[in-house]
Amino acid sequence: MYIVIIGAGNLGYYLAHLLLEESHECVVIDKDAERCDKIANDLDIVAINGDATDPKVLQKTDIKEADAVVALTGADETNMIICLLAKDLGAKQVAARISRIDYNEDVLEKLGIDVVIHPEAAAAGYIEELITKPEVLDLAFISRGDAEIMEIKVTAKSKLNGKKVKDIESPAGSAIIGLYQEGNLVIPNPTEKIKAGMKVLILTKRSSANAVRKKIL
Repeated sequence: MYIVIIGAGNLGYYLAHLLLEESHECVVIDKDAERCDKIANDLDIVAINGDATDPKVLQKTDIKEADAVVALTGADETNMIICLLAKDLGAKQVAARISRIDYNEDVLEKLGIDVVIHPEAAAAGYIEELITKPEVLDLAFISRGDAEIMEIKVTAKSKLNGKKVKDIESPAGSAIIGLYQEGNLVIPNPTEKIKAGMKVLILTKRSSANAVRKKIL
């Protein structure tokens, strides 16, 4: 897939990193030249220094070929404008990071926003699942209270112990979004090995929670 990320902050950086590890192609846009230089040098990708609310800047990414555009700036209105422009320019799917939870869903739908990312659910691993596997989860569930984050402590006898993230068969409607090890949160990549003592964070639809527990406990 070809994905355009707007925002080269920590979230955009780790999302790009995960997408590249999954062999997807991505381009990043950011107003901050230093951020652009860092992500371009670290990840060896194209980073465009510019304002993504300018259609000319978006067009530099060949946006009509984009499978998804993810707007991750710190301003709700900016992200919504970017998504509106991106859809108008031909992007197949758009996702916007939105802090407010009281936006009318009809308004967001009219703007053509396919996925709403709330800050409390904004884990790079989770967004990567949404963009590349949209059938897995819909972030709109977060705002309606239909999802939960499960925390599973891995023991030596756990079914998860010793497995790589990519080898774990998660029930439909769930995704591993993080690992805690020695007090540090790790955004997992597919080859990350789960070890005893870790805590695994799993985001799941409430309707799938029991199936998740039976599968991994």
